[in-house]
Amino acid sequence: MKDDELEQFCRRWVERKAGYFEVKRFGSSGDLGRDVVGFVTSSRHEGKWDNYQCKQYRARIDKGRGLLAIGKVLYWASRDKFNVPRYFNFVAPRGINATLLTLINKPSALKAALISDWDQYCSTKIIDNKNIALDQPLLDAINSFDFTKVCTIDVDEMLIDKAAVPLLVEMYGADPGEYPKAAVPTAVQPEELAYLTALVEAYSDREKTPFVSHDEVLGHAVHGQDLRMHRERYFEADGFQKFYRDNTSPEVIATFRKDIRFGIHDVLKKPVTDELARVEAVMAQAGMVTPAGPLARYAYVPVKQGICHHLVNDGDLTWKGPK
Repeated sequence: MKDDELEQFCRRWVERKAGYFEVKRFGSSGDLGRDVVGFVTSSRHEGKWDNYQCKQYRARIDKGRGLLAIGKVLYWASRDKFNVPRYFNFVAPRGINATLLTLINKPSALKAALISDWDQYCSTKIIDNKNIALDQPLLDAINSFDFTKVCTIDVDEMLIDKAAVPLLVEMYGADPGEYPKAAVPTAVQPEELAYLTALVEAYSDREKTPFVSHDEVLGHAVHGQDLRMHRERYFEADGFQKFYRDNTSPEVIATFRKDIRFGIHDVLKKPVTDELARVEAVMAQAGMVTPAGPLARYAYVPVKQGICHHLVNDGDLTWKGPK
């Protein structure tokens, strides 16, 4: 990534992390040492906030660059541009060099180095053509900052962070991993009622005698096992959608559902002897649909069939014929 691409990635990644009221990207000239900021409350810079300093260098971040980055933010805090940050995070895909990492791991030494080496690394590099002395307001800002809150985030940590996975899937086609298989609850759940009601009507159409409820169908010698299999399909698709909504972007699931919807459309509109025959034909067709995208490898037959029941639940499909 280029510098601005890393900042954009970081902003979208931090937005997915819990605990922030708002996330802003400041990375540009005049950013006052802030690239991406996570505001904890609506007070924004007057309240608690975390700084994500994005550093995309060919080499690891060294001591001089690290002290300058921290010093710049604390200098502008001392000038009442914002409160001292709660956390200062170095987002450095290539990591931190050994000298700076040793200081970060000894917070008191990091603070001492910022003060003792201020003239060497910071005083002339915060504002062009100006020498910034280590005056009392600046020392007060340094003393008020908790140096145990300086953290490093390298590429390995980003890759395993759950909040980063959806972006890696979207931007680089990363594998989101396999969804956990869902268990079918013994008792029918409230969210099942719409698709189960539609199935009860289909069974009634086959028998030419109305079933009172899904419980009556479940006790039927022929249709009971069939309805239990439909419930398995529903919950398989339910677990699939919930997992990938959290681990990919919303567009990925929407595209998957669209592939199933289009894949079954021609079968759905064909004339049939009864509604249950339409259900059976659509289930067979759904199992043969080949969705595209990053979820294709996990599009098992029960998932694709179960999506049809979710489409019924959402009012996008009916067993009475095409909408």
